Amino acid sequence: MTEQRIGTDEWVEQHEARLATQSELRELVYGFGEQLPLWGRLGLLLLIGLFVPVLTSNPFHIRIAATIALMATLGVGLNVVVGYAGLLDLGFVAFYGIGAYAYAYLSSDFTGVHLPTLLTIPLITVLGAVVGFLLGLPSLRLVGDYLAIVTLAFGQIFVQLMTSLTRVDLSWVPFLTTDGPVNLTRGPNGIIELDSISIFGFVADTLTENYIIRLVVLILVLLFVHHLNNSRLGRAWRAMREDELAAEAMGMPTRLLKLQAFAIGAAIAALAGTLFAAEQKAVFPANFDVTLLITLYGVVVLGGLGSLPGVLLGAVIMIAVPEILRDIELASLLFYVGSVVALIGLIKPRRLVGLLLLNVAIIGLLVQVIAESIWPDSLAELPSVASVFPEFSVSIRFVTAIIDSLPEIVTSIVRNWLAIPVGNQELIGNIALAILIVLILIASRIKQTTQLLITLVPTMYLLALVWEIRLSGQESVTRLIFVGVVLIVLMIYRPHGLLGTQRIEIV
Repeated sequence: MTEQRIGTDEWVEQHEARLATQSELRELVYGFGEQLPLWGRLGLLLLIGLFVPVLTSNPFHIRIAATIALMATLGVGLNVVVGYAGLLDLGFVAFYGIGAYAYAYLSSDFTGVHLPTLLTIPLITVLGAVVGFLLGLPSLRLVGDYLAIVTLAFGQIFVQLMTSLTRVDLSWVPFLTTDGPVNLTRGPNGIIELDSISIFGFVADTLTENYIIRLVVLILVLLFVHHLNNSRLGRAWRAMREDELAAEAMGMPTRLLKLQAFAIGAAIAALAGTLFAAEQKAVFPANFDVTLLITLYGVVVLGGLGSLPGVLLGAVIMIAVPEILRDIELASLLFYVGSVVALIGLIKPRRLVGLLLLNVAIIGLLVQVIAESIWPDSLAELPSVASVFPEFSVSIRFVTAIIDSLPEIVTSIVRNWLAIPVGNQELIGNIALAILIVLILIASRIKQTTQLLITLVPTMYLLALVWEIRLSGQESVTRLIFVGVVLIVLMIYRPHGLLGTQRIEIV
């Protein structure tokens, strides 16, 4: 019988052993990332980003890349406040909106002011820092949920003010003559026809030019925050995040540290708001609602708090994947590939994944045969798999055609394998979804491998059935479900995020 050692956490003791058993590919990737200098990593990121307009001229693809760059910049700013300083700021989007509206005031016909971009951007960045500093003043004594409530109220107040400040009496302001109430924000109609960014004669009028500007700004912000994190200020933030009382007892000015985190995060958000307003050439209150806040926190939490590479990965997943879901065939390919990858990551030893998929395929064929023999007229007639294959020819064009048709081929194979009913698909899909949820909950509690594999066989079949008859045709619902499922699974299996640092506390 093994002697129980008091005060010893065996899981913590085994941490180094687990790290030593990492796959060679993982070690190669991480080793390459650590050996490559900072300028090399940022240069590689810039090079990859610049290849996007070269590889595609589709405005939709370039807009997705531009949105990823913008959300990554916002995520880096939020990471300063939440990831480094540990302050739960739910009003962060308001600073983004302040930057956008400030640009509308300084560079549009709405006010008649058209300042040069080289003057506008620094002014707005400083304005964001000042507002962030001022917001931090009443929040110094607040922590946790109380800080979240106050900052969330600030964000909501900003949206309401931008919506309602359409008839403001400014007659009390000295040296200002007005004929009645003044429209400060144009309400829900927003401020339109903003100036484009112009730097040294270069005017960013096209989507590609604005994307390149966002990419360059992202690189500069990453460089700034990386050095900031490695400075005394960054170390002080991390110490305050781990234990504010201990940090203060060691002589750290925690109040000043909080104000600095709020100011720097707000400055980055205001800078991102400037880029957004300049590219969209308009600002509206609806651009800064809670939906954006949820997406932004999803980016940071998914990638890992305190991880700059994690922010980039989180932005790619949270922005690109929901856009991919707009294409049914491509979304189906992503869904099935993602399901197999998830099985590979969850089931050990991994050779059992092949056995599981084989059993699922056999079960699907049996269900198809039974359904055709009992209810021959209840199954939908689907086009054959051969009809979606391109015409064979020994050439590069044939290989390219196969790759382009791959999403449609995979979807056709799966749909012909499933027993898809003709009518009442919504009702059957809802029933299958309810059973699927129950099976997933049961599978999450099973520890024995054999029992888990037996439970996953009907679970995987129902998962494919629910996708084909219930989710694939409802884009908006599917996108929300995807985000929710990804975050829930992440919190269960990797609460520190995809690239976040795993925290091991020894008490």
